[in-house]
Amino acid sequence: MIRIFKNLRSKLIDDGLIAKGSAPSYYIEGLLYNVPDDQFDGDYQDITLNIFKWLYDTPDRKDFLCANEQYYLLRDNSHTCWPCADGANFINGAIKLWNAWE
Repeated sequence: MIRIFKNLRSKLIDDGLIAKGSAPSYYIEGLLYNVPDDQFDGDYQDITLNIFKWLYDTPDRKDFLCANEQYYLLRDNSHTCWPCADGANFINGAIKLWNAWE
């Protein structure tokens, strides 16, 4: 799933929907780390949709942790955290891209 989301990131950058460097691999991995295990059920398409639905339905992401559980994932003004706007842009852009996929 991480590879799928990293490929989505590349497509978002290529399409100009997010800025290059705004969604580093480490933060994408951290984002998926916070998704509950029960969302990883089914084939890749089902799991991707489950993750998008869960992220969409979880707008308060302030308690998300990095995969090492040493830092919060989404915080502004911290060199160890993903800026909130960048995280939201990635999530919203990925959902938009998924919904428009042909």
